This record gives sequence, structure tokens and C-alpha cells, in this order.
Amino acid sequence: MAPENRLQALFDLLTALSSTLELEEVLSLFTARAAELTGSSSAELSLVHPDGKTVIMLTDWSGNWGTTVGDAYSEAGETYPMHRFQTIRRVIEEQRPEQCRVSDAWAEQELRESIERYGIRSTLMLPLIASGDTIGLMEVIDTRDRVWEDFDVEFCQALCNVVAPAVRNALIYREMREMASRDPLTGLLNRRAFGERMQQELDRHGDLSRIALLVLDLDGLKRINDTEGGHAAGDAALRLCADVMSSSIRATDGAYRLGGDEFAVILGGASDVDAVRVAERISRGLQERSEGRFSLSGGVAAGAAGAGSTDVLYRLADRAAYRAKGQGGGRTEVSQAA
Repeated sequence: MAPENRLQALFDLLTALSSTLELEEVLSLFTARAAELTGSSSAELSLVHPDGKTVIMLTDWSGNWGTTVGDAYSEAGETYPMHRFQTIRRVIEEQRPEQCRVSDAWAEQELRESIERYGIRSTLMLPLIASGDTIGLMEVIDTRDRVWEDFDVEFCQALCNVVAPAVRNALIYREMREMASRDPLTGLLNRRAFGERMQQELDRHGDLSRIALLVLDLDGLKRINDTEGGHAAGDAALRLCADVMSSSIRATDGAYRLGGDEFAVILGGASDVDAVRVAERISRGLQERSEGRFSLSGGVAAGAAGAGSTDVLYRLADRAAYRAKGQGGGRTEVSQAA
């Protein structure tokens, strides 16, 4: 099993993993060294879902016989129920390694048939344990029919002990960052996340021409607070707006609460006409869900109008929303030239 100096290899990987809290970097570092460290064809990492019943693949043995994060043929992100493979369930629940060879008639048939479909002849499965809990598993894969000796299994478990804390720390960091980017009342992304997404669009493309911006204001929030049950009623109205917005846009778009009664939607690859249609869909949904009690004033600005300035694009959409509100609300206006 390569490399020859295994302890040094583990130390080098540990040093690299200690330098990042980004899950994508942790996975990239692992996949870049997986075959070399394990002396096999490749290795996969999977997580146990919080429900304790589902396994989520983080990296995989892809169609070109390589493990590549984000590969077009990758199954990373796929899930399967833990009970489907009894061998994997034992690895996770009993926290002990298991081997499976296609040629072994005594091994689990479902698992043997599954790995054989990918040209795999043998696999070693080990638990990823962090702070005493099994958070997932590592599967060492070989296209050869092989048996892993005790020394190899011990080394692979040591590798798991290096990778598992790095994965857990990256997941905790991602969760904390997600919490910092969310509005606690509505669950939408917040103003900070809005600014980051706008800047990302600008940095990626050099301008904002590939997006349209929709700014929405809930009409009469003060009236709702004063006449419909106080701030609890206003909060409920804001949450309803957020729910309708989230269900009315594509997964690739983004819905944000900017503060108070103000929301925004960033629409990728959209024109001002597209944005108006989305605004109308959101407005209809809110009217139906609130039985006509709530309405929105919308302002739209096409990204090209903002040129290279996120501030300009936002001001154009915001002014258009202000005009819509000034005309009685419950309508959407398109921005005029800057």
C-alpha cells in the first residue's frame, strides 16, 4: 500500500486539513490524495443524515474511474436509505470496518451487485467517527479482487480519524455561516448575504448584465401592526411574504429580507420583463394566501442598467418600488434610466 511513509503522509494531510474550514476544500484535499494514501483505486466519503436513516454521498467513484468533486458524472449528493445495505448499516451502528468482495459468496448480495455495476471488485468500509459519534463512512474502493490486511485496515482507520474531525468542523462552520446569513424572523437570506451575492455576480462576470433585481415592499406594515393584532400580526405577514417568495422563484435565484418591510429577489439570467412576471406571481400568491389582506409594491431593474455598480442597480429598483407604493401599492414598476 502506498505511500511508503504512511505516518508522514497522514501528518501532511492533517496539516493541510487543519488550514481550512471550507467543506469543499476538505473534500478536495481528501480526493486528491485518496488513491495514493489508501493504495487503492479510489475512496469515497459519505455522511449520515441527521435523521439517522439516510446516507448522503459527499464524493464518489465517478464514471471516469476518478473521484472528482463536482464531476459531471459524479453521484456526489445522492442519498440512499441506510437499511438498503446491511453491511453499511453495521459499519455505522457498530463502528467497525467491513470488507466486501464481489467474489465472496458469503458477502451481502445487494452490496456485491451494487459495486459490481461500477466495475468495482472489492471495497473496505470504515466509520467516520468524531467526538464518539459516527458521522459517516469512508469506502476504499479497488477494481482488483483484494483482501485488506489488518495493517491496511488500521492505516485506513487512522486516515478516517484524521478526516472525520475536519469534515465535522467544516460542517459546523458552514452551519454557523448559514445562520449568520439568515434573517431570524423569515428564514430568508439577509442584507449581508444580498450584498455578497451581488458582488459575486459583479466579480464573476465583470458587470451585472446577467441578473435582474426585484425589490418588494409589504404595503401597510404599520397599519397591520396597529389594526390586526400588533407586532405579532406584522411578523406573521412578513413570514407569509417570505414563504410566498421562496415558493415562487427558482432554486438558482435568491430571496432576501433587507430589513423592515423590504425584500429583494435576485433573478439569474433574467430580463426586466421576466422580473415583472415573477413579481406578479408573488403578488398573486400573497393575495390568495392572505385572502386579499396583504399586497406588495415592486420595483424592477435589469442588471445592464446598473452597469458595474451594485449600489446603482439597487437604487434603481428601490426607486421603482417607491413609485409603485406612491401610486397606491399592489403594483410593480420598472426602473427608469439612471
